[in-house]
Amino acid sequence: LKLIVEIGTEQRQIVAGIAKFYNPTELVGRTVVVVANLKPAMLRGVESRGMLLAAKAEQGLRLITVDGDLPSGADVG
Repeated sequence: LKLIVEIGTEQRQIVAGIAKFYNPTELVGRTVVVVANLKPAMLRGVESRGMLLAAKAEQGLRLITVDGDLPSGADVG
């Protein structure tokens, strides 16, 4: 799944292997946790400039999200 995410004032393209678990329309407007300090990587011929964090178990895959509102680009600490 190719996503455009907002990280602070910047927009980045991220390629994530979550298409079996999420429809793209389910992700619009969600606040997710992104690893943004990675080198760009080519995945399936598309540049990815970050990684979504998710947890996988027998029940499926779940994106790591935040509890409550945070500004875009907030640091994880």
